[in-house]
Amino acid sequence: MEPRTQRLTVAILGTGAMARYLAYHLDAIHPWIIGRVSPPYQIMELGRSHQVVQPAYWGWDTLPPHPPDIVLLAVKWRGLSTAQRWIAQHAPQSVVISFMNGMGQEEILHELPHVVLAMGITTTAITRQDDNIPTIRIVSRGSTVVPHVADARLDVLKTYGNQYHWGWQWVTPGRMQNLRWQKLVQNSIINPLTVLANCPNGELIRHPLWQLAQPLTDEASPVARAEGTAIPSDMLARVARLLEDTRDNWSSMAQDVHAGLPTEIDAINGYIVSHARRHHLLVPTHEALTVLVSKLGQG
Repeated sequence: MEPRTQRLTVAILGTGAMARYLAYHLDAIHPWIIGRVSPPYQIMELGRSHQVVQPAYWGWDTLPPHPPDIVLLAVKWRGLSTAQRWIAQHAPQSVVISFMNGMGQEEILHELPHVVLAMGITTTAITRQDDNIPTIRIVSRGSTVVPHVADARLDVLKTYGNQYHWGWQWVTPGRMQNLRWQKLVQNSIINPLTVLANCPNGELIRHPLWQLAQPLTDEASPVARAEGTAIPSDMLARVARLLEDTRDNWSSMAQDVHAGLPTEIDAINGYIVSHARRHHLLVPTHEALTVLVSKLGQG
């Protein structure tokens, strides 16, 4: 049986790797797809192929039939301004759940005064492999975590998640902020180092650049503390396990560099640098990687 409030409309903003995964993961509730690349999407997982055939697709400049209740934000940072304009025009009073990499998007989205913001994370590892049709390969199923802020639409979404066994975790906003910082530190190690080493995740731990992982962790920890949260003392061991779990995956930043696209370094290591400066803390390794990867992204 469908949940009683079955008219809840969910729109996924973006048609890249993470957005396609969300379309596949939430297929039972028929989410809208908003972006540049229309379905079908091919999903490869455990050697098997699935397809997402979504009739409810709109481009960025087309008008949906009514405002969605919930927006799942799954764009890259280079697409955030486009997504922000779309929300302002078509979903100005929606709940926006962000699954974007890095941090700082909430400072931009707060310019939308009537939107309810919920900053989530997902640790699923996905590689984009477009060929004849848009394709992603799910390398490792991670966890998806969402803050349970007070809004009835999120209660309905949670009901859907329980019914369809999405496996989402719902946590307090304070716990969510801690988890976001943990993911930020993980990304600040894995993403730029795999870019500079030009290797998949599993090879990084045996590369000489892995020696930078410890100073990256040591520099980020006091910044997180100054921001009111704490990084676990075993963070480096967690990163090493994550690299092993996703050993065949190319980080999203490495995929961007290979595709000749701008990277998200400013929202990851650059975010740590900017907040370190606010608290008069030194993060020279993060500063160096931000500059190096920025130049690659410009190239």
